[in-house]
Parts: sequence; structure tokens; C-alpha cells
Amino acid sequence: MSTMVFDVMKLLEERRISYTIRRPSSFDLVFTAIQVGKRIEISVDENDVVDVCVFRGSEAVDVGMDGVLKALEEDD
Repeated sequence: MSTMVFDVMKLLEERRISYTIRRPSSFDLVFTAIQVGKRIEISVDENDVVDVCVFRGSEAVDVGMDGVLKALEEDD
């Protein structure tokens, strides 16, 4: 019996998308896939419910501590 965890892994691997897996609680796993201009977070819970969030943004790079402070203070 396949679970959604393995279905998500297979899908990402078939598309050759690199990902990490973290376990924020004992009830779910979160896959984080990074592509140019977006970060995709796919959560699978113990009931095989899948949620996805897509974060889009710029690839611009700021340098130094001023860039870090700016990034932490931005509200958008």
C-alpha cells in the first residue's frame, strides 16, 4: 500500500526536483522543494492529507548584514 509520502517523493524525483524533508511534529512531514523563483512546501499528515504552499520571490541577492536586516524587516 502506497502512502502519499511516497507518492510525493516519487513525483519530485521523477521531475528531478531536489527536496528536503523535515518533521515539525510527530503527526506530519514537510517536503521543501526549491526551484528558481519559488519555494514549494508540501505537508503530508498522518491521515495522508496533503497541503501545499508556494512562495514566489525575487532571485536578487543583497550582501552583508544590512541585507540580512532588510530581509528580516520586510513585511511583503
